[in-house]
Amino acid sequence: MLNKEMILITGNSCWWKEKKFRRESAVLLNNQRVKGWKLKQKLFVEKKNKSVDTRIFHKYILVKS
Repeated sequence: MLNKEMILITGNSCWWKEKKFRRESAVLLNNQRVKGWKLKQKLFVEKKNKSVDTRIFHKYILVKS
């Protein structure tokens, strides 16, 4: 069984940037799904305390048998 980890941007405080980032992440995940990868787990990635970055990241763990 093969494992793959991807860290993708899934949100933002600005509504139109959130829409853009979620769409890009969905396209990347769908491309991986077409190649035979399946989603095993989705984990939230914590931000640094003093970061002014408003992006929200998630770590996707994919498996292929």
